[in-house]
Amino acid sequence: MAEDEKYVCTLSSAMKKLAEDELNETDLNRDRDIQALREKVRGMPGLNSRTDGGFLVRFLRTRKYNVERAFQLVQSYYKARTDAPEFFDNFTPSSVRHVLESGIIAVLRDRDREGRRVMVFRIDKWDPVVITLADIFKAGFLLMEKIIEEEETQVAGVVFVEDLAGMTANHVYYASSPTLMYKGYGAFQNAFPCRIKGGHYLNESPLFDGVFAIIKPILSEKIKSRIQMHGKVYSTLHACVGKHVLPPEYGGDGPDYDDSVKLWTDRLMASEQDFIKFNKKGFVTHGNLGTSATGDETMSGMAGSFKKLNVD
Repeated sequence: MAEDEKYVCTLSSAMKKLAEDELNETDLNRDRDIQALREKVRGMPGLNSRTDGGFLVRFLRTRKYNVERAFQLVQSYYKARTDAPEFFDNFTPSSVRHVLESGIIAVLRDRDREGRRVMVFRIDKWDPVVITLADIFKAGFLLMEKIIEEEETQVAGVVFVEDLAGMTANHVYYASSPTLMYKGYGAFQNAFPCRIKGGHYLNESPLFDGVFAIIKPILSEKIKSRIQMHGKVYSTLHACVGKHVLPPEYGGDGPDYDDSVKLWTDRLMASEQDFIKFNKKGFVTHGNLGTSATGDETMSGMAGSFKKLNVD
């Protein structure tokens, strides 16, 4: 898409109504604010960003058409790519194909009853000796990048289901990195143009308490209020997202989990060249693309952004 090509909305009538009611979006302010945000992004010293409408509108929607807050989110988005090289160096599907194919993390084929995407994390699929926590986060970010291309997802948002069945002390050991957790959850929550609408934990055990003690302080109060612990009672999860979207493993009527894993792995792998292209964008230092200011200044800037920005 050309950087100045006029943005064409593809939302259904129902989704347009939701966008207007919840995000303050209208045909008039959408075009106006895309241009206003484009001018701010182009005027940011040292930032080589995408400026096409399809890219910028996701930030406006996440920040309910507050142009200044959307601009801050664009900056945080690109800062995260430098401040967390564990996740964003070689940010391509091929670099974590083994993670995607493992089924540790996947997007379900269908949307829930409110039009939201459902992303599932299954700890029983994770061999922490073979697959690093950093690569799991990277795979998650790649999936997020792909689903937020969808306008319906930009408006309706995403819910997360974390299945902790099979959690072992080995998982706890490899997952208990405060630095990685802060960077990972901080970026998901505050540096990504996505509406996080809920988190659902299944099959929790006492082993999870220590890990959650690391995660919880990172989360905003709004996100904390949207977390539900279901234990082994899947009927309460059905009430939240609908049986139709969930695989049989969770008492649902949806496609097999492995089918969703393959579907989204294939979609990501087909987008390899797009990721390579977009990885050239970012803050510019010493004439190099895709990097930002280094050292404590950048990290403190990212942390500051994390504190100031709230998830919608």
